[in-house]
Amino acid sequence: MKNYSKLAWFGVALALFVVVLGAFVRLSDAGLGCPDWPGCYGHLDWPTETHEITKANDAFPERAVEPHKAWKEMVHRYFAGTLGLVVLALFLWAFSKRREMSYSLPLVLGFVIVFQAALGMWTVTLQLKPIIVMGHLMGGMLTLSLLFWLALSSSQKIQPYRYAGHVKQWMVGLALFLVILQIMLGGWTSSNYAALSCVGFPLCNGQLWPDMNFSEAFVMWRGLGVNYEFGVLDAPSRVAIQMAHRLGFVVVTLYLAWLTTRLMKNRELMPLGVTVAGLLLLQITLGIVNVTFSLPLAVATAHNGVAALLLLSLVALLYKTRKS
Repeated sequence: MKNYSKLAWFGVALALFVVVLGAFVRLSDAGLGCPDWPGCYGHLDWPTETHEITKANDAFPERAVEPHKAWKEMVHRYFAGTLGLVVLALFLWAFSKRREMSYSLPLVLGFVIVFQAALGMWTVTLQLKPIIVMGHLMGGMLTLSLLFWLALSSSQKIQPYRYAGHVKQWMVGLALFLVILQIMLGGWTSSNYAALSCVGFPLCNGQLWPDMNFSEAFVMWRGLGVNYEFGVLDAPSRVAIQMAHRLGFVVVTLYLAWLTTRLMKNRELMPLGVTVAGLLLLQITLGIVNVTFSLPLAVATAHNGVAALLLLSLVALLYKTRKS
């Protein structure tokens, strides 16, 4: 069980890296760095030699090879594939010991990984359709969260919260729900290239309530055959998405601030309270820096990573407040 726990924690670390790497690929506009799947221009790696690039350009005339984008996409696929193998190993291990341990969660993880791979394929073949890109992001977050729960449950030192006076599990569940919605809004903002539709903070383009088009901003399906690279929405629609993300930030911040005050009242939960508060403050800072300094790649990538860590801190809190 100890070695199984180590493998589960390795899976958590790898999943977190894959989520952050996926954000880096998306934010550096490399999501279509390879127009086919699972290879790249018909290669297991990516075209690098002159004759390979020439041949690839002939085979895919609609998208010329950009090596600086192709390698990012393929490296992400390699690590995602490795994560799939880790999940498979966890399932086979648990299944072989099924009289001693449950294999249901690794089995669920396996199905999630398969669907996540399909979303990765559709991200490419449907040319960055926002609903698919956002779904791919949330699939990564779900994989990470389930692996984290598996790692927690395999670590016998982590015991349930003993005193249920200050924090109830429903409070944590609501916080988790709000953060998930906010991450979805962030994914929708990124996939529609709306992150820089508002310049400045707290005002948006110098206005408290700018011109917005919500009716177009959240249309989930616009048919097939549309290339969504760099976005298709007009400015008011993108502003509406960005403002929805900002309003969500206000709701999440207020609720997590309240929850943190509850956590701080108990010595056992105080470390998690400090963690949630610290990650929230860091996330707010990164968000402000993003809109103030025109989305620096490192900061925008870190913004995704901290969102994942904030999600994990709430998953840990949910696990801690469960009934023993």
